[in-house]
Amino acid sequence: MKAVTRIQCIHPEGKKAPSIEAETYTLFEKALRHGLKSKKSLTFSELTKEIETYFTSHKIPFKGSLGWYAVIVKNHMESTGIIRSYKEKGKKFHTLV
Repeated sequence: MKAVTRIQCIHPEGKKAPSIEAETYTLFEKALRHGLKSKKSLTFSELTKEIETYFTSHKIPFKGSLGWYAVIVKNHMESTGIIRSYKEKGKKFHTLV
């Protein structure tokens, strides 16, 4: 039986964050980067739609909560300085650093 590599995610506010499979993390990171490169800055719901579009266009089957993994990976990327979040006109946006 093959051991599964996991990534211990980090929360930007220091809260407890789960560890997820490295393969899943990489998949979501690529989708998030792709969405943010093409659109510059997005709200979380727009980011989630971009991930869905990425998975569909690349024929990536995913079983699980897309939104849950999107939050975890987005928070980790924010904590490690890959994504920056900011508020504008009462909305929270995310952009690549």
